[in-house]
Amino acid sequence: MIPPYIGLAVLAMFCYGVADFAYGSAARKGVSAATMTSSQACFVLPATAVWAWAEGTYVWTRPALLGLAAAVLIFFGFWAFMRSVSLGEASISTPIYRISFVITALIAILFLGEPMTLRKGIGFLLAGASIFFISNFRIGGAALRGRGGSIIWALAAMCAVGLLNIVYKLGVANGVSPSMFLHSQAVFFISIAFGFAYLTQGGPRFSRTGWTHSFTSAVSFTGGIIAFLTAFQTGQASVVTPIVQLSFVVSVLMATWRMGERFTARKLAGLAFAAATIAAFSAG
Repeated sequence: MIPPYIGLAVLAMFCYGVADFAYGSAARKGVSAATMTSSQACFVLPATAVWAWAEGTYVWTRPALLGLAAAVLIFFGFWAFMRSVSLGEASISTPIYRISFVITALIAILFLGEPMTLRKGIGFLLAGASIFFISNFRIGGAALRGRGGSIIWALAAMCAVGLLNIVYKLGVANGVSPSMFLHSQAVFFISIAFGFAYLTQGGPRFSRTGWTHSFTSAVSFTGGIIAFLTAFQTGQASVVTPIVQLSFVVSVLMATWRMGERFTARKLAGLAFAAATIAAFSAG
Protein backbone atom coordinates (compact mmCIF):
# COMPACT_ATOMS: atom_id res chain seq x y z
CA MET A 1 0.00 0.00 0.00
CA ILE A 2 1.33 3.45 -0.94
CA PRO A 3 1.92 5.65 2.14
CA PRO A 4 -0.33 8.75 2.33
CA TYR A 5 2.67 11.10 2.22
CA ILE A 6 3.62 9.72 -1.21
CA GLY A 7 0.16 10.62 -2.51
CA LEU A 8 0.53 14.10 -1.03
CA ALA A 9 3.95 14.47 -2.66
CA VAL A 10 2.49 13.52 -6.05
CA LEU A 11 -0.34 16.04 -5.52
CA ALA A 12 2.22 18.74 -4.67
CA MET A 13 4.19 17.80 -7.79
CA PHE A 14 1.10 18.31 -9.95
CA CYS A 15 0.17 21.63 -8.31
CA TYR A 16 3.71 23.00 -8.61
CA GLY A 17 3.75 22.01 -12.28
CA VAL A 18 0.55 23.95 -12.95
CA ALA A 19 1.96 26.98 -11.09
CA ASP A 20 5.20 26.82 -13.11
CA PHE A 21 3.17 26.65 -16.32
CA ALA A 22 1.17 29.73 -15.25
CA TYR A 23 4.41 31.61 -14.60
CA GLY A 24 5.78 30.66 -18.01
CA SER A 25 2.55 31.62 -19.76
CA ALA A 26 2.50 35.00 -17.98
CA ALA A 27 6.09 35.70 -18.97
CA ARG A 28 5.29 34.95 -22.61
CA LYS A 29 2.46 37.50 -22.42
CA GLY A 30 4.71 40.23 -21.05
CA VAL A 31 3.96 40.02 -17.32
CA SER A 32 7.18 40.74 -15.38
CA ALA A 33 8.43 38.52 -12.57
CA ALA A 34 8.10 41.41 -10.12
CA THR A 35 4.46 41.94 -11.04
CA MET A 36 3.68 38.22 -11.03
CA THR A 37 5.12 37.61 -7.57
CA SER A 38 3.40 40.69 -6.14
CA SER A 39 0.05 39.73 -7.64
CA GLN A 40 0.33 36.14 -6.44
CA ALA A 41 1.19 37.28 -2.91
CA CYS A 42 -2.00 39.37 -2.83
CA PHE A 43 -4.00 36.15 -3.15
CA VAL A 44 -1.87 33.85 -0.99
CA LEU A 45 -1.57 36.15 2.05
CA PRO A 46 -5.31 36.53 2.89
CA ALA A 47 -6.17 32.97 1.81
CA THR A 48 -3.62 31.41 4.16
CA ALA A 49 -4.64 33.74 7.01
CA VAL A 50 -8.28 32.61 6.72
CA TRP A 51 -7.20 28.97 6.34
CA ALA A 52 -5.00 28.99 9.45
CA TRP A 53 -7.64 30.87 11.47
CA ALA A 54 -10.38 28.43 10.43
CA GLU A 55 -8.16 25.52 11.48
CA GLY A 56 -7.46 27.16 14.82
CA THR A 57 -3.72 27.14 14.10
CA TYR A 58 -3.16 30.88 13.60
CA VAL A 59 -0.47 31.21 16.27
CA TRP A 60 2.80 33.13 15.90
CA THR A 61 5.42 30.95 17.58
CA ARG A 62 9.20 31.03 17.25
CA PRO A 63 9.22 28.13 14.73
CA ALA A 64 6.59 30.01 12.68
CA LEU A 65 9.12 32.82 12.22
CA LEU A 66 11.10 30.42 10.01
CA GLY A 67 8.70 31.78 7.41
CA LEU A 68 11.10 34.70 7.04
CA ALA A 69 13.94 32.39 6.01
CA ALA A 70 11.56 30.54 3.67
CA ALA A 71 10.42 33.79 2.04
CA VAL A 72 13.98 34.97 1.44
CA LEU A 73 15.09 31.62 0.03
CA ILE A 74 12.09 31.11 -2.26
CA PHE A 75 12.32 34.65 -3.63
CA PHE A 76 16.08 34.46 -4.17
CA GLY A 77 15.75 31.00 -5.74
CA PHE A 78 13.16 32.23 -8.22
CA TRP A 79 15.13 35.39 -9.04
CA ALA A 80 18.43 33.50 -9.46
CA PHE A 81 16.75 30.98 -11.77
CA MET A 82 15.24 33.73 -13.92
CA ARG A 83 18.66 35.44 -14.00
CA SER A 84 20.25 32.18 -15.10
CA VAL A 85 17.75 31.72 -17.92
CA SER A 86 18.28 35.30 -19.09
CA LEU A 87 22.05 34.65 -19.40
CA GLY A 88 21.85 31.18 -20.93
CA GLU A 89 19.32 28.57 -21.97
CA ALA A 90 16.39 27.15 -20.04
CA SER A 91 17.32 23.65 -21.23
CA ILE A 92 20.58 23.95 -19.28
CA SER A 93 19.43 26.05 -16.31
CA THR A 94 16.30 24.02 -15.56
CA PRO A 95 17.89 20.62 -14.84
CA ILE A 96 20.49 22.25 -12.58
CA TYR A 97 17.73 24.12 -10.74
CA ARG A 98 15.51 21.06 -10.40
CA ILE A 99 18.30 18.88 -9.04
CA SER A 100 17.93 20.86 -5.78
CA PHE A 101 16.40 17.75 -4.21
CA VAL A 102 19.95 16.39 -3.91
CA ILE A 103 20.86 19.29 -1.58
CA THR A 104 17.74 18.67 0.51
CA ALA A 105 18.32 14.92 0.70
CA LEU A 106 21.99 15.26 1.62
CA ILE A 107 21.24 17.70 4.46
CA ALA A 108 18.39 15.52 5.71
CA ILE A 109 20.59 12.41 5.68
CA LEU A 110 23.68 14.08 7.18
CA PHE A 111 22.08 16.35 9.77
CA LEU A 112 18.48 15.24 10.37
CA GLY A 113 19.23 11.56 10.86
CA GLU A 114 17.30 10.27 7.83
CA PRO A 115 18.71 6.94 6.56
CA MET A 116 20.37 6.46 3.19
CA THR A 117 19.08 3.33 1.47
CA LEU A 118 19.60 1.58 -1.84
CA ARG A 119 16.01 2.44 -2.78
CA LYS A 120 16.68 6.16 -2.26
CA GLY A 121 19.89 5.96 -4.27
CA ILE A 122 18.01 4.40 -7.19
CA GLY A 123 15.26 7.00 -6.84
CA PHE A 124 17.75 9.88 -6.99
CA LEU A 125 19.33 8.48 -10.16
CA LEU A 126 15.93 7.97 -11.80
CA ALA A 127 14.82 11.52 -10.91
CA GLY A 128 18.02 12.93 -12.38
CA ALA A 129 17.52 10.88 -15.54
CA SER A 130 13.94 12.15 -15.88
CA ILE A 131 15.05 15.78 -15.65
CA PHE A 132 17.94 15.15 -18.04
CA PHE A 133 15.72 13.69 -20.77
CA ILE A 134 12.72 16.02 -20.49
CA SER A 135 14.80 19.20 -20.31
CA ASN A 136 16.78 18.34 -23.46
CA PHE A 137 19.98 19.09 -21.52
CA ARG A 138 23.13 18.05 -23.39
CA ILE A 139 26.57 17.41 -21.94
CA GLY A 140 29.56 18.79 -23.77
CA GLY A 141 31.88 21.75 -24.05
CA ALA A 142 29.98 23.21 -26.98
CA ALA A 143 26.74 23.22 -24.99
CA LEU A 144 28.25 24.79 -21.87
CA ARG A 145 30.89 27.10 -23.37
CA GLY A 146 30.34 30.78 -22.58
CA ARG A 147 27.55 30.10 -20.08
CA GLY A 148 29.55 30.28 -16.85
CA GLY A 149 27.43 33.09 -15.40
CA SER A 150 24.21 31.30 -16.24
CA ILE A 151 25.41 28.08 -14.61
CA ILE A 152 26.57 29.91 -11.46
CA TRP A 153 23.14 31.51 -11.02
CA ALA A 154 21.44 28.16 -11.66
CA LEU A 155 23.61 26.58 -8.97
CA ALA A 156 22.72 29.43 -6.60
CA ALA A 157 19.02 28.83 -7.27
CA MET A 158 19.52 25.09 -6.73
CA CYS A 159 21.16 25.64 -3.33
CA ALA A 160 18.49 28.15 -2.26
CA VAL A 161 15.60 25.78 -3.03
CA GLY A 162 17.44 22.85 -1.48
CA LEU A 163 17.82 24.81 1.77
CA LEU A 164 14.23 26.05 1.51
CA ASN A 165 12.91 22.50 1.68
CA ILE A 166 14.91 21.89 4.87
CA VAL A 167 13.37 25.05 6.38
CA TYR A 168 9.93 23.65 5.52
CA LYS A 169 10.78 20.35 7.19
CA LEU A 170 12.06 22.09 10.34
CA GLY A 171 8.95 24.28 10.53
CA VAL A 172 6.39 21.49 10.45
CA ALA A 173 8.61 19.21 12.58
CA ASN A 174 8.45 21.85 15.31
CA GLY A 175 4.67 21.90 15.36
CA VAL A 176 3.77 24.68 12.91
CA SER A 177 0.73 23.75 10.82
CA PRO A 178 1.22 23.80 7.02
CA SER A 179 -1.32 26.61 6.59
CA MET A 180 0.28 28.75 9.32
CA PHE A 181 3.77 28.20 7.96
CA LEU A 182 2.66 29.18 4.48
CA HIS A 183 0.96 32.27 5.90
CA SER A 184 4.14 33.23 7.76
CA GLN A 185 6.10 32.86 4.53
CA ALA A 186 3.49 34.93 2.67
CA VAL A 187 3.68 37.78 5.20
CA PHE A 188 7.39 38.21 4.60
CA PHE A 189 7.25 37.30 0.91
CA ILE A 190 4.74 40.03 0.00
CA SER A 191 7.03 42.64 1.57
CA ILE A 192 9.99 41.37 -0.44
CA ALA A 193 7.98 41.12 -3.66
CA PHE A 194 6.55 44.64 -3.47
CA GLY A 195 9.90 46.08 -2.41
CA PHE A 196 11.61 44.40 -5.34
CA ALA A 197 8.89 45.62 -7.73
CA TYR A 198 9.30 49.24 -6.60
CA LEU A 199 13.09 49.06 -6.81
CA THR A 200 13.21 47.51 -10.29
CA GLN A 201 10.18 48.91 -12.13
CA GLY A 202 8.60 51.58 -9.95
CA GLY A 203 6.02 49.18 -8.51
CA PRO A 204 3.83 46.28 -9.67
CA ARG A 205 2.23 46.81 -13.08
CA PHE A 206 -1.11 45.17 -12.44
CA SER A 207 -3.22 44.08 -15.41
CA ARG A 208 -6.08 41.74 -16.17
CA THR A 209 -3.65 39.25 -17.71
CA GLY A 210 -1.41 39.43 -14.67
CA TRP A 211 -4.27 38.95 -12.21
CA THR A 212 -5.64 35.97 -14.17
CA HIS A 213 -2.32 34.17 -14.29
CA SER A 214 -1.39 35.07 -10.71
CA PHE A 215 -4.72 33.70 -9.45
CA THR A 216 -4.03 30.39 -11.19
CA SER A 217 -0.50 30.24 -9.84
CA ALA A 218 -1.62 31.27 -6.35
CA VAL A 219 -4.26 28.55 -6.12
CA SER A 220 -1.88 25.93 -7.50
CA PHE A 221 1.07 27.08 -5.39
CA THR A 222 -1.01 27.21 -2.18
CA GLY A 223 -2.47 23.76 -2.74
CA GLY A 224 0.93 22.38 -3.68
CA ILE A 225 2.83 23.75 -0.72
CA ILE A 226 0.11 22.70 1.75
CA ALA A 227 0.33 19.15 0.34
CA PHE A 228 4.13 19.37 0.43
CA LEU A 229 4.27 20.51 4.05
CA THR A 230 1.63 17.98 5.12
CA ALA A 231 3.69 15.22 3.50
CA PHE A 232 6.68 16.43 5.55
CA GLN A 233 4.73 15.81 8.77
CA THR A 234 5.00 12.03 8.29
CA GLY A 235 7.40 11.54 5.38
CA GLN A 236 11.15 11.94 5.15
CA ALA A 237 12.50 14.99 3.33
CA SER A 238 14.86 12.77 1.34
CA VAL A 239 11.83 10.86 -0.02
CA VAL A 240 9.19 13.57 -0.44
CA THR A 241 11.36 16.26 -2.06
CA PRO A 242 12.60 14.32 -5.13
CA ILE A 243 9.01 13.46 -6.07
CA VAL A 244 7.81 17.06 -5.72
CA GLN A 245 10.72 18.33 -7.82
CA LEU A 246 9.39 16.28 -10.75
CA SER A 247 6.78 19.03 -11.18
CA PHE A 248 8.81 19.90 -14.26
CA VAL A 249 7.18 16.86 -15.90
CA VAL A 250 3.71 18.37 -15.44
CA SER A 251 4.84 21.70 -16.90
CA VAL A 252 6.28 19.99 -19.98
CA LEU A 253 3.10 17.95 -20.51
CA MET A 254 0.94 21.09 -20.26
CA ALA A 255 3.19 22.96 -22.69
CA THR A 256 2.97 20.02 -25.11
CA TRP A 257 -0.81 19.89 -24.80
CA ARG A 258 -1.71 23.59 -24.69
CA MET A 259 1.02 25.14 -26.83
CA GLY A 260 1.54 22.56 -29.51
CA GLU A 261 5.10 21.68 -28.52
CA ARG A 262 6.41 18.42 -30.01
CA PHE A 263 6.09 15.20 -28.01
CA THR A 264 9.37 13.44 -28.67
CA ALA A 265 10.83 10.06 -27.81
CA ARG A 266 13.15 11.87 -25.39
CA LYS A 267 10.19 13.37 -23.51
CA LEU A 268 8.55 9.95 -23.39
CA ALA A 269 11.70 8.47 -21.87
CA GLY A 270 11.74 11.28 -19.30
CA LEU A 271 8.14 10.53 -18.32
CA ALA A 272 9.00 6.85 -17.92
CA PHE A 273 11.90 7.71 -15.62
CA ALA A 274 9.61 10.04 -13.63
CA ALA A 275 7.08 7.24 -13.10
CA ALA A 276 9.91 4.90 -12.08
CA THR A 277 11.15 7.51 -9.60
CA ILE A 278 7.79 7.65 -7.84
CA ALA A 279 7.62 3.85 -7.80
CA ALA A 280 11.13 3.65 -6.28
CA PHE A 281 10.29 6.01 -3.44
CA SER A 282 6.85 4.44 -2.90
CA ALA A 283 8.24 0.93 -2.39
CA GLY A 284 8.21 -0.41 1.15
